[in-house]
Amino acid sequence: MFEPGQLHLARMRLLPTDSGFSIDIRYQVEQQGKAVSFHVTGEVNGEAIDEGFTLTRDSAFNFASDIDHLLRRHQVLSPEFMSLTTHHEYDAMFEDIRSQLHAWHGEAIDLDQFT
Repeated sequence: MFEPGQLHLARMRLLPTDSGFSIDIRYQVEQQGKAVSFHVTGEVNGEAIDEGFTLTRDSAFNFASDIDHLLRRHQVLSPEFMSLTTHHEYDAMFEDIRSQLHAWHGEAIDLDQFT
């Protein structure tokens, strides 16, 4: 469930080979719009998770990749985390971040941030 500054995701573990999780992804713009900090808390497969990271303005819109890598370290696979049923919530989060950063479509980015 999305609300500005936070996205809650949950998935029940139905089979032993599945991953179950209930996480909150909180984010806020910092450094006067030069970075976005992310904090992921909750539980994954019955174990607590509490991790954070910061992305520069140029790479902030790639947040799902960083969250995917974080969850993979906890054995959650991309199809479980990036389901199509929650895609509209990621879109809302993306638009909220864009709005808070006062970014626009076609804005130039520093490609060195992605190497």
